[in-house]
Amino acid sequence: MRHYSALDAPASQRRRLTPAQVIVFGFLAVILSGAVLLSLPLAANRGVHVSFPTALFTSCSATCITGLTVVDTALTWSVFGRAVILCLIQIGGLGFMSVTTVFFFALNKRIDLSRRILLVQSMNLKDIEGVVRLLRHVLAGTVIAEAAGAIVLWVRFAPEYGALKGLELGIFHSVSAFCNAGIDLFGGDLSRFADDAVVLLTLTFLVLFGGLGFFVWEDIWRNRGFRGLHLHSKLVLAVSGCLLGFGFVFFLLAERNAAFAGMPLPKAALASLFQTVMPRSGGFTVIDQGAFTGAGRLVTTVLMLIGGSAGSAAGGIKNVTAGILFLSAVRFLRGKSNVSVFKRTIPQRQIFTALSIMIMVLTAWLAGAAAIALIQPDIPFGSVLFEAASAIATCGLSHGVTEALAPASRAVVMLLMFFGRVGIITVGMAAFINRGGTEKTKHPDTWVMMG
Repeated sequence: MRHYSALDAPASQRRRLTPAQVIVFGFLAVILSGAVLLSLPLAANRGVHVSFPTALFTSCSATCITGLTVVDTALTWSVFGRAVILCLIQIGGLGFMSVTTVFFFALNKRIDLSRRILLVQSMNLKDIEGVVRLLRHVLAGTVIAEAAGAIVLWVRFAPEYGALKGLELGIFHSVSAFCNAGIDLFGGDLSRFADDAVVLLTLTFLVLFGGLGFFVWEDIWRNRGFRGLHLHSKLVLAVSGCLLGFGFVFFLLAERNAAFAGMPLPKAALASLFQTVMPRSGGFTVIDQGAFTGAGRLVTTVLMLIGGSAGSAAGGIKNVTAGILFLSAVRFLRGKSNVSVFKRTIPQRQIFTALSIMIMVLTAWLAGAAAIALIQPDIPFGSVLFEAASAIATCGLSHGVTEALAPASRAVVMLLMFFGRVGIITVGMAAFINRGGTEKTKHPDTWVMMG
């Protein structure tokens, strides 16, 4: 008897893309389209020549909302080029599926089942129920948050840069902060605003809000109180609060005589808050990252790898993933087999998923760092590790080595940025979901030595 296989299906059915493949190819299409637009002479300032590899790297960084750049954004790109970068940041922050669905809303067309499934996949949701309503709220919340941030920054920038230029700076940095992109128009650092609480706090709140996650926004809006929130939202808020508190106190104490030397306490506290928030995929910097102590750089790297929340513009392994793994370790040391939090038990499958995500992200990080170190052994390995962590976590912080990367190293960084934004699991599903088949055999259990 002949068994049916995927190869026996009609050609049209075999060629149908899975949701993961649509997301992967969609992001690739956006990156390549952005690179083509940025390579046009119109995209560069007069007298500046931009090669296609540079345009491709910039497009990848903007779409993957990372913020690593090989050229000065303000000096290299024209108004058209900056507009393209801004559009790529917005598409990367919301996800191209969410952005393309806006046209269906504008044309008053019904969102069919296949598109709803794609939205669920791209927004990391559990089920399809209410996904269109959630997307409408996400789009409205995005417009309100970015507009509010742009107005505040415009009021601050206009007296110094003029009304029109101040408006451009306000809009660009508001969108970049909310989408956790970290691309700025001030030469790659905001040191000139080190004493400006309005600018730094506005960017900080935009990064935090953008990194909470779309589901958390909706949950908070509907429940208006902590007790009624979904477990995911409670974990996001709890873990985020712990990371913010730890980072703020650590940087304030550890860097008092190093990166923050000579600063009055209010300025040091503001810098500490900024340094705590930005590694969580924000990417803006006020103080040269190389000025921090070894411990400060290590904590920054850890915060980058943890990142923000699932279903948000932030990267990293995500704060809930890190929280679940931490709770699992604590419960294991206490001799407990179940992981319970807020009177709910985390399924073992989700713990396994969290562990798998962490292992894959750390493996990609170290493999990327090793590849760059082999290509350019002259770059200090600590800076290479930091750069690779920033890329896979789509953060954008750097020790200033991005511009010095060789073409092969830039390719590695682009690959890390792509994995970090689209998701290693999504890329893996796109590549392998139809190749392994279903698991038909379970071998007998056994015991091995561990620890």
